[in-house]
Amino acid sequence: MTSDRTEATPFNIDAAEVARVCSELIRFNTVNPPGNEQIAAEYVADYLAPLGFTTQFLQQGENRVTVVARRKGSGGVPGLVLNAHLDVVPVGGQEWLYPPFAGEIAEGKVWGRGSGDMKGGLAAMMVAARAVVESGVELRGDLIIAGTVGEEVNMIGAKLLCAEGTLGDVQVIIISEPTSNGVGLAERGVFWPEITTYGKTAHGSTPHLGVNAITMMAPLLQELDQLDIPFTTHPVLGPFTRSINTIQGGVKVNVVPDRCSINIDMRTVPGQVHAQIRKQLEDFLADRARRVPGFHGEVTTVHFDLPSVETKPDDPAVVRFMAAAARGMGWEPKLIVMPFATEAAIFVPALGVPTIIFGPGDPKLAHQPNEFVDIAAMVDAGRAYAEAAVAFLA
Repeated sequence: MTSDRTEATPFNIDAAEVARVCSELIRFNTVNPPGNEQIAAEYVADYLAPLGFTTQFLQQGENRVTVVARRKGSGGVPGLVLNAHLDVVPVGGQEWLYPPFAGEIAEGKVWGRGSGDMKGGLAAMMVAARAVVESGVELRGDLIIAGTVGEEVNMIGAKLLCAEGTLGDVQVIIISEPTSNGVGLAERGVFWPEITTYGKTAHGSTPHLGVNAITMMAPLLQELDQLDIPFTTHPVLGPFTRSINTIQGGVKVNVVPDRCSINIDMRTVPGQVHAQIRKQLEDFLADRARRVPGFHGEVTTVHFDLPSVETKPDDPAVVRFMAAAARGMGWEPKLIVMPFATEAAIFVPALGVPTIIFGPGDPKLAHQPNEFVDIAAMVDAGRAYAEAAVAFLA
C-alpha cells in the first residue's frame, strides 16, 4: 500500500536553485537532430549523485545518452518515474529577445530553447528529488529520474527503456511536458501513411505513350478524405481527424510523371488500431485497381506511428497524484486536453502503468521563438513532484 498522507511536508523548492538548474540545462545545446544529449545526461547524473542516486547511461549513438538515475527505496512498493526528454527542437530563423542557449534569467522567467519543452520540468524534478532526500523522509520504493534521448524525432530513448526493462517495477510515470501545471491523461495517436501511385514516363510532347501518376492520384484525394474510417468520439480528445498535407510528383515539366505520393496526417483516438487503418487503405487501393484499368497504387510507408493512449481520471494513481499536487502547490490542478504526443505513447502500451503529463512550461510556447518558463511555475511543479514522491513511495 502507498501512503495516505493528508498533511504537506515543508519541502524546500528554492526558486533560485531551480532557475539555476534550468538555466544550466538550457546552455547545453541538445537540438535534435543531431541531439548531443550526453552532456545534459551527465549533468543530471552529477547533480543527483551526491543525493544517493546511482546512474545508468544507455548509449544511443555518438554523444547521445539516455540517463536513468535511481535512489533505491527500502522495499515494499514499486518505483516512481519522473521523466523528461533531453533533446530540443531547432531554434528557427527569427531573432530572439535573449540568445536561445544562454539560459537568461530575467523577468521572473528562464529564457531559451527548451526552457518550457522541457528542461524547466526536468529542473523542477531534479530539485524536487533534492528536497525529498534532504527532508529525511524514508522512501520504500525507488525514486527514478529518467532523461531520455530523441523524443522530438523518434522517441528512441523511451523505446529503449521499455525494450530493455531498465525502469524495473514501477507504479506510475510522471512526464514533465509543458502543461502549465495542468494534468494531461489522454493524447491522440499519430499515424502518417504515405500513398503512392505509379505510372509510366514519356516525353511531354507524347503523353499518350505514358501513364500519368499525378492524374491517377487526383481522383483519390477526395475519396480518401471521405473514406469512412471508424472511430468513436472521445469525451476529452474529440474526434479522429485526417488531413492530406503533402503531395509530390514528377521530375520535369516535359516528362510524364511515373510516380506521385501523398502523405496523410491522421490523429487517432482510443479504440482505433493503426494496423486496421492501414489495412483499410490497402483494401481501398486494391478495390480501385480492380475497378480502374491500369491503376497501380499502394501504401508505401508509414512515417510516424504512435498510438492514442489514456489513463482514466478515476485511476487510483491519478487520484493520489491530484491530491499530492494540491498539497504541494496549495491549489488543485485541472485536467487539460493534450494537444501533442508524448512519450506516454511508448510507456503506456509497453509497461501498462498509469502515466500522467504534468509540467511547468506553457504548451503554447513549445517550439516557438522566445520560449521561456516561469520560475514560480517551476517551484509549484517541484513541490507537486516532491509531494507525489512521498505519496507514492513513503
